[in-house]
Amino acid sequence: MVDQKKLLVELKVICHSSTGDKDIVSHISQHGGKWPYWFKKMENINKLGSYILKLQVVLNESNADTYAGRPLPSRIFKFTVTEGKPDKFSVGMLDPPFRIGLPFNIPLDLQDEFGHSTQPTSDIAPIVEASGLELRYETFVSRGTNFIIKGVTARGPVTNCQGKNFNLKVILPGLKEDNQTLKIRLLPGPPRTLRIKPESNKIVIENGTAFPFQAEVLDEAGNITAQPKLVLHCKFLGAPNLPVYTVDCSNTGTGILTGPIIHVQNIKKDQTLKAKIEITSCKDVPSVEKVIKLLPSTQVAKLQIFSMDGQKAIPIKHQDEIDWIAGDIIQHLIFRMYDEGDRQIVVISSLAEKIKVNWTPRINREHLIQGLLPDVKVPCSVKDIRYCQVSYQDDHVSLESAFTVKPQPDECKLLKCSLKGLSTVQMGEELQGEIHSILTDRHGNHILTLTSSCVNLLGIAAEGLDKSSLKVTWQENNQLMVARGIKFFPGPTGHKEICFAWREFVDYVRIHLTAGPPTQISNLNWGNTEEPITVVNGKTLDKPLIAQLCDAWGNPSPEPMIKAFLLKDSAIKLSPAPQQHKTDEDGRANFGLFQIIAARGEYTLQVKAIVNKTAVDGPVMRINVIPDPNKPIGLNVKYDEAASFVAGGFLPDFVVSVISEDGNTMRDVKPTDITMRMWKGQRPAANVPPTILNCNKGREGDKEGCFYFRDKVLPERTGAHSIQFSYSLDKNMLCSEQIALNVLPGEPVKLMPEELPATPTVSNVRSVAHRTLVKNMRLKIMDEYNNAAGEDICGMLMVTIRSMTDNDSEIPNFQGKSSYLEYQLNHGSSIISNLMLAENSPGRDSTEYLLVFEPNITKPSKRNPLPPYILPFMFYNDFKKQQQMTTLTKEKDQLSQSIVAYRSLFDTTNQLVGEMKCQAQEATAKESHLRNELRKQKINPTEVSTPQDIDACIKQMKIDRDKIIKLPRRTCSLSNYSRNSSDILGKIAHLAMIEDDEVAKVISWHMASDMDCVVTLTTDAARCIFDETQGRQQVLPLDSIYRKNLPDFNRPLPHMRNGKSHFKPDGSPIFARDLLIFTENVDQCRIVFGMLLGDTIILDNLNAANQYRKEVVRITHCPTLLTRDGDRIRSNGKFGGLQNKAPPMDKLRGMVFGAPLPKTYHALNSQIDLIQQYRSALIKLNNVNQELDLQLKYIGSPEMTLKHKELNEQEKQLKQIEKQLGMTPTRPAPSCSPKTLALDLSDGQAPNKRIRRESAKKTYSAEEWVSIPLRKSQQLPSGSGLMETNGNTLSRKRKA
Repeated sequence: MVDQKKLLVELKVICHSSTGDKDIVSHISQHGGKWPYWFKKMENINKLGSYILKLQVVLNESNADTYAGRPLPSRIFKFTVTEGKPDKFSVGMLDPPFRIGLPFNIPLDLQDEFGHSTQPTSDIAPIVEASGLELRYETFVSRGTNFIIKGVTARGPVTNCQGKNFNLKVILPGLKEDNQTLKIRLLPGPPRTLRIKPESNKIVIENGTAFPFQAEVLDEAGNITAQPKLVLHCKFLGAPNLPVYTVDCSNTGTGILTGPIIHVQNIKKDQTLKAKIEITSCKDVPSVEKVIKLLPSTQVAKLQIFSMDGQKAIPIKHQDEIDWIAGDIIQHLIFRMYDEGDRQIVVISSLAEKIKVNWTPRINREHLIQGLLPDVKVPCSVKDIRYCQVSYQDDHVSLESAFTVKPQPDECKLLKCSLKGLSTVQMGEELQGEIHSILTDRHGNHILTLTSSCVNLLGIAAEGLDKSSLKVTWQENNQLMVARGIKFFPGPTGHKEICFAWREFVDYVRIHLTAGPPTQISNLNWGNTEEPITVVNGKTLDKPLIAQLCDAWGNPSPEPMIKAFLLKDSAIKLSPAPQQHKTDEDGRANFGLFQIIAARGEYTLQVKAIVNKTAVDGPVMRINVIPDPNKPIGLNVKYDEAASFVAGGFLPDFVVSVISEDGNTMRDVKPTDITMRMWKGQRPAANVPPTILNCNKGREGDKEGCFYFRDKVLPERTGAHSIQFSYSLDKNMLCSEQIALNVLPGEPVKLMPEELPATPTVSNVRSVAHRTLVKNMRLKIMDEYNNAAGEDICGMLMVTIRSMTDNDSEIPNFQGKSSYLEYQLNHGSSIISNLMLAENSPGRDSTEYLLVFEPNITKPSKRNPLPPYILPFMFYNDFKKQQQMTTLTKEKDQLSQSIVAYRSLFDTTNQLVGEMKCQAQEATAKESHLRNELRKQKINPTEVSTPQDIDACIKQMKIDRDKIIKLPRRTCSLSNYSRNSSDILGKIAHLAMIEDDEVAKVISWHMASDMDCVVTLTTDAARCIFDETQGRQQVLPLDSIYRKNLPDFNRPLPHMRNGKSHFKPDGSPIFARDLLIFTENVDQCRIVFGMLLGDTIILDNLNAANQYRKEVVRITHCPTLLTRDGDRIRSNGKFGGLQNKAPPMDKLRGMVFGAPLPKTYHALNSQIDLIQQYRSALIKLNNVNQELDLQLKYIGSPEMTLKHKELNEQEKQLKQIEKQLGMTPTRPAPSCSPKTLALDLSDGQAPNKRIRRESAKKTYSAEEWVSIPLRKSQQLPSGSGLMETNGNTLSRKRKA
């Protein structure tokens, strides 16, 4: 049995919940003395739910509930915890708003002392109270733990519609916490009654006034209440058309109930009305009724106008019509006003201010107080009806009384005529309209009291009026006279005045007489001349072609929208193409300016028009088209077509001229515009631009207008080439036909292989491959430029072997123990194949021998011998040594090629730098020279230091130059004769210009009879002009002038003898011919004016001229003297009279020499040209310096430094290899000549020295000069054929 002291009793209280069981209480009790086990009272279980109380016996030490495998005793008690009785409560959520008289509920939640909701007891009676409110409720209900006080209503005063806050206290007697206080806002209740002020049921008002009611909407407690759609209506009963008053009290619950005035028509006595006020949306609110007594209004209600006839007042009803004499005055008008009871109202000042009349802006107020109205002015026109209105307006009423004044015509005073219809009439046609004549009073009112007999008194007259068709009729319905059939005899057009007379009354009608129907066409600007109009092909007519329609009498016919078109010969082309035009309002069709394009000849133009489906022809214009001597159409190239073209030689001389449209050579062509282009093949390659050459400077004896290309070098490569000449004109280019050249090789000078073979290394062993000297090689005879040049050469080619020393007796033999071999040489070439040494051939080991190819020419027989081609080779007796030496030989050949390539690159680069420096020096010198020239021209070089500054300066100078051109200056108004041939120089008046106005006037007057003369080079040309003008044009052929008697232009003045002045003259004498300025054909003009003016001298005035003549005649003959004042002393001494006095300039009628452009114009041209040259020089200098800097940077670049280093290393390697081979050290390989360099850079074309210099101007990058293998030193020994024979290295490099 277990010891009781070792047993304990454990008490646990476990709560059951949805989340699981949870221990609430756990106690262990030991055995006591008086009571075995004892546990204290537990008061901490206050959570509702199911519980278990478990008592368990456990061991003392381990608290185990088993002993010896058996469970110890235990006991379980189950119990449930529920809510207690109510102890307190809380108020639930209320449902606002709360309004007076509307019930609401108060939910309560009863709780025990632990806050658990519990059910109420049956003895609870709630109490609800609030200060200032009367509260009651219907009942209270209990639903489980919910307790609701239902039907709580409140009644009491509320200050406004927004409500009032109250403290509501709820009391539940019997609870420990028996009361709760909550704050509520109580709004007014729903409408129950209306309060209308005034409160009296009977109201007295005057008709025509509005009465306001003060309305209030009250709830059951008398509070003003408001709710949506709370609109009050007031309806008036007892008469028709009474207004309805409304007011919206939805927001405030109050309002003023008013509206329009209450007005009952035609009220003469008191009348009773009823007003009913109600809320239509609240049927449970009783309406309020008021009785209204309506009294007649004392305001103005009636306005009456009267006309006083003596003492009698005649009433004028509203809208009456009054007939009165036009222009008269209506007087003695009065008015009266009455109220609704027909009681007359006395007009006082306040009423008079409200009276208006519409026929005058100013009213005498004193007259209105007396009842008088202003006088009415009757309109002067019967059509102007006057509406007269008297109005009164105040705040209550608006009255008016009006009448209409209808003017009546007065007695006859005027005759009026008016045109009905068109006011224009064509010549010979009748007027389409008619003229109405009426009689009017002094105000122009039509008098309607005439009869048809009045037409007999109407007279009609006008200048040129044709009365044959004139008729005058009477229109009874319109009371007017109608004149028809107005027409005029043919005569001048314009405005015509037609006079109409009736008794002593007169009126006029203006008619516009226009031209008749168009029957012909005239050309406004060109007239109807029969002379042909001369036009240069491709030029535009001087004046536009404007066709004018005319009638049969030649008057311009202003017929618009008439279709006109231009007929022309099919061989002539007009630009723009003539279109069909329609005439404008003046009858004109403007075809504009045309560019004439046609061959030489005479053509016709004619304008036609379609008028009423009838063709109207215009005059025929004859156009004489002549070729344009200034229009280039082709290039004429002359050269020796039989010349042969040898490579590297000179081209034959080319003579190029520009042919104009008239077939003559143009003489005003700039040499810089003519260029020669040369390229290989028939067409220039896209990647290789053609070579461009300029013409040479002219020599003495060269033809004028011809450009010579001399000493131009042919290409150095044979084959087909092409030459073409071009003429650049603005943006266009005129090219000649291509000239095909077949460049032939030069004289044969050497024998060379097609491809340079490597240095052979052979031995005398049995193996054929090691004894072979040449496997396959073609030798060709070439000229100095490496062109095949032996097509006609035949013979034999002897091959021998020589030693490098003369005393060497061991010379290797060829196959077959032969010391020489022969090959055929056919057409300049020979093929060497399988050339080998004999087996066990003699020869010194490690010795260099020469393989000599010597040509023996048999055809042609007289041919100078050619030098042999020598190929060195190495001979060895030992096979292994031969193989080693073969490897060294290949390495030696590759190094040699690389060294030659490097040296060629360095030499070419140095040459290029040298030429660039020369170009830079030349460009600097030219720029400095032009800068000094700018200073001489007074142009600051700092202002044109950049191309942008130069462009701006040139632009401004051109603007100034254009302004000078547009300035007015003296010109010759004579029309120049068309230069349809180069043999025509023009009229004398156009051949020269004179700067001074006075000199121009006197010389022009002196040569007046010659100014219109046409100068030609030949008599044939003069004869043609004579025939074309039928002898009316005077002509002067230069080939008919005896030139020995012409004056010498270098002859001194007559007062100069042997270089000394015989006397000191006054008046500044000068030869008249020296004052002439010739712009072209200077030599021919000198002949003309030398013959016509002779030695005529110009002086200042007549006194100086007389004194000069007096002194000259003492020593020699004195020529004609002219003065700047316009006087003339003939060579015979006669002067004075009108014949020897020049008239004023305007009397010369334009037959005067023109003035040249001012010196400022030429100065500007010179400055512009100089600045443009400076711009080109500046740009060239910058470009050359940039290229030079780039090239110098390239030379000093690490890449070039590396190339120099590689060259030195390769030269050292080459010496060591030659030493190993036992060969004589080679001299430095000759670098490529500039000629060969230029040859290879031009892709097989050999330009001349100047072209090579220009090609060197281009700065090549490192990638262009050196191929990729050259830039990698490790690839040089194993490079693949970098060097070729005779300077082909760069060609191979460029191709790489």
